[in-house]
Amino acid sequence: MRPRLHVDGHRTTPDQVAFRDRLRMVPIPLPTRRIRDDGLTRRREPVNGVMTAWVERPGRPHTRPLVLIPGLSMSWHAFRWFLDRHPLDRPILVIDPPGCGRSARLPHRMDADAQAQHVAAWLDHLERGPVDVVGHSLGAITAARLAAQRADLVTSIILVSPSPDDRWPRMRNHVGALVKGVPAEAPRVFAQAAFDYLRSNPRVLAGFNTEAGRPASDVMNDVHTRVLVVRGSADRVSSRRWCDELAAAANGNVVTVPDGAHGLPQQMPGDLVAIVAAFTARRGHP
Repeated sequence: MRPRLHVDGHRTTPDQVAFRDRLRMVPIPLPTRRIRDDGLTRRREPVNGVMTAWVERPGRPHTRPLVLIPGLSMSWHAFRWFLDRHPLDRPILVIDPPGCGRSARLPHRMDADAQAQHVAAWLDHLERGPVDVVGHSLGAITAARLAAQRADLVTSIILVSPSPDDRWPRMRNHVGALVKGVPAEAPRVFAQAAFDYLRSNPRVLAGFNTEAGRPASDVMNDVHTRVLVVRGSADRVSSRRWCDELAAAANGNVVTVPDGAHGLPQQMPGDLVAIVAAFTARRGHP
């Protein structure tokens, strides 16, 4: 057999050619750009008759858990970048809200109060509490209502890009604000959101419409725990006025992330991890 000529000009012997051909048949693991999710346990169980999905990651024993509630139509994937950057120092649970991800919808109402009741039932089911809660967008409203309903379960709440802003009385107003904020969002926000929107239940949008126009004083009514509101300076959906009003209604504070848009957990997860860690810090606890 005559030696073969490679494109780079080097000649190979028949034995080298045979070895190269055998090597092509060896499966070689390819590098992946998937976000690291080692250590996550995926669970799905009935809670008050509603199939409920969540992921959890263990942390140091005897530390207060951190509970994450995604926004409108979102699953736990909305927080996967946050999880990737959060240290392994405390247990973290991320729920697929009712009607989102792998969770079934609630049989009757789907507004924030009903979702908060279900999150409380889920925490009771797991015998977890008290916890610190981070809610994003509509999940922030759910977090506020959870704190109002079950002060025994919640030590603090962090409301990230809370929505709907009461200046948007209709869904089309909210959608318009989202569109205007597109240039400031990270591309992965849209990829992840499209994946979750396509599999969410339409009743989730009905619950969101119920919340539209709800004043800050009503959202924060009976909330007596520690409150922090976080927004991005480039957020076109959750205005500074709205965030100030939510914080003021519960004697909380507001933190603004420079250049941040509405999708902070996806866009600037490292900044959000640092903010959450600083706010929830306690002597002897996370």
